[in-house]
Amino acid sequence: LVVSIPLGFFGGIGAASKAGVLVKGSNYLQALHELDTVVFDKTGTLTSGRFVVNDVKSVEGVDQDFVLEMAAMAESASRHPIALSIREAYNQEIAADAIEEFQDMAGFGISARINGQEVVCGSTRLMEHLGITGEFFAHKGQAVHVAVDGRYIGAVLLTDTPKPDSKQAITRLRQLGIAKTIMLTGDSAHAASEAGESLGITDVRSELLPQDKLTELEKIMAKSDKGRTAFVG
Repeated sequence: LVVSIPLGFFGGIGAASKAGVLVKGSNYLQALHELDTVVFDKTGTLTSGRFVVNDVKSVEGVDQDFVLEMAAMAESASRHPIALSIREAYNQEIAADAIEEFQDMAGFGISARINGQEVVCGSTRLMEHLGITGEFFAHKGQAVHVAVDGRYIGAVLLTDTPKPDSKQAITRLRQLGIAKTIMLTGDSAHAASEAGESLGITDVRSELLPQDKLTELEKIMAKSDKGRTAFVG
């Protein structure tokens, strides 16, 4: 009996390594055994993280190509998956000297000065924070809203698809006795709800800035007094 416990851990660590999973030590296997809550980040974890631009909307009097061009130029210095997808959809060379200033506001969007014009693109929260008004285009996926010189001109609409095995993983966790699965995301409430529904996650917390995700995680951990909480991201 005394020997069987360390052998069980040893065998578990060996079996995990064959599947490409590295476990630092037996105490971490024990911690996993005590899990009752798993918290997931969304983009790139549950979803592919490869956004696809499927539409561009513009207000009356503004060309859709101009909306995409301004978004692509503003996002040209960002490495975020959404920025990469917008530049890929634009598919034209961007003159670096046209971008005079650039500011990446994590969780909100981008502010840039392009050819003397003030361009911002990002979430509705960014627009509202800057006092930019308009009929913001809605989308079941992700919408990057664009404004030039304080005037709302349109939005680039994107979708991000779940990874093929994400739903299966959520189902398997429930079969293993994990009582709660939670998704944290900076996406809009509508986009987050759609993703959660497709994956079978009912507890979805949306429109979170990076620091908000940490706050939510700490709240979840404080409530999980019996078991342990894992974060996957």
